[in-house]
Amino acid sequence: MQKNLSIKLAIIGFVTLLLLIPLGMISDKISERSQFLDQAKQDVSESWTGQQTVMTAMVVFPYEVNQETTLVDKISQKKTLHISKLAKRKFLIPDNIKINARITNDMRHKGIYQIPVYTTRLDISGQINNDSWQAMLKEIKNEARGGRLGRPYITTTVSDPRGINSIPTLMWQDKKIPFQPGSKLLENNRGLHAYLPEMPPISDKPGANVSAGSLSEAIKFTFQLELRGMEAISFIPVGQAANVQASSTWPHPQFIGEFLPVSRNISQDGYQASWKITSFASNISDKIAQCENKVCQPLFTSDFGIKHIEAVDIYLQSERSVKYGMLFIGLSFISFFIFEVIMKLPIHPIQYTLVGFAIAIFYLLLISLSEHIAFLLAYLIASLACTALLLSYLRYVLAGFKQAFAFAALLLLLYGTLYIIISAEDLALAMGALLTFVCLAIVMFTTRHIDWYQVGEQLNSKHNAALTAKEEP
Repeated sequence: MQKNLSIKLAIIGFVTLLLLIPLGMISDKISERSQFLDQAKQDVSESWTGQQTVMTAMVVFPYEVNQETTLVDKISQKKTLHISKLAKRKFLIPDNIKINARITNDMRHKGIYQIPVYTTRLDISGQINNDSWQAMLKEIKNEARGGRLGRPYITTTVSDPRGINSIPTLMWQDKKIPFQPGSKLLENNRGLHAYLPEMPPISDKPGANVSAGSLSEAIKFTFQLELRGMEAISFIPVGQAANVQASSTWPHPQFIGEFLPVSRNISQDGYQASWKITSFASNISDKIAQCENKVCQPLFTSDFGIKHIEAVDIYLQSERSVKYGMLFIGLSFISFFIFEVIMKLPIHPIQYTLVGFAIAIFYLLLISLSEHIAFLLAYLIASLACTALLLSYLRYVLAGFKQAFAFAALLLLLYGTLYIIISAEDLALAMGALLTFVCLAIVMFTTRHIDWYQVGEQLNSKHNAALTAKEEP
């Protein structure tokens, strides 16, 4: 007697699984359109610039070391002392470094896509204490052994130098020094450098003066850097103590990298954020020592900054909504089956299938419309269109406008709830789990008085009646 009920449920289950195919195709289409957006960003970055990472200034001391090598003649066994020059370098980082980034945001268009870009002015200032400078010169003198000291220069790296809008000028104490292209770092030559005033030659004679112009107080330097970029800007603050401040009109910042800001203020008008980092936190001394030995990867990857994101973009929202597609179809089929049982309305599997396709087409309408109009408006149009279609169809399937209207109202309520879920940035999973729980509770409460054995008998009776009618002449 339960055979026909089992067959009916099996057919409904098969139709439900069959509808996974169009939902999967729509999900693939969303991924494809998202890839088109990524390609549009790549195209814009090729003509504008990409994400920017800026390493703040440090002083490079190139020098030569006299390296003595004893050569032995294989025949005469005569020993000859050979002196060769070995090029080396030392890095001197500021004792204090400050960065003030003022970011102006804009949009660039590539086809139907809008790509966020920015222009920023970086005000960079630093200070090198006289003791640090003298200690560096003394260390080089002791190691060089009479070698030659090259002209020191200050260097900074920029991940995409195409974004440098103007030629910056270094203010070194009271002297203006123009920057030149290239960082002059073998490991990463993208950036800027500026040669500092001439240094006296290294002498190993006792009492020789190794100061840089007889410095009596701390060296102070400043420069401004106007920079274009896209989406994100990061900093590598090379200093014993670093203070970074950033502000922008972008309302959705994501703080990335090794350090989070110590203070931040985010609103619809933009954000302000500040970082305070010491050498104890950044371990900058060890990273500089590694870079002096040509292992600069730890230094160049120790960045932090801001990424300008869309809190929940249309493709992420659409992808989230598709994940609830099977829940919508399942609830619709359960509602149909309850109508069929309670009101004794025969609903054919083909009608189940058509309703499932109508629900699935909602997601295709949503993604196609949201690429051209606001997501909320696209969601409203798609949900109303699909609900109106089902209302006009179900008034015949459910044998009455009242039943069809009740189903359409329930579907609209689900669409409204789904929009709240997919728009939530942090509570999407919790709200989705709550929706699933509530729907299951409603189904269980609605069907608590149904005698499923009796339902099986009714279906069996209908089946036997149909066979008898066919056998009659």
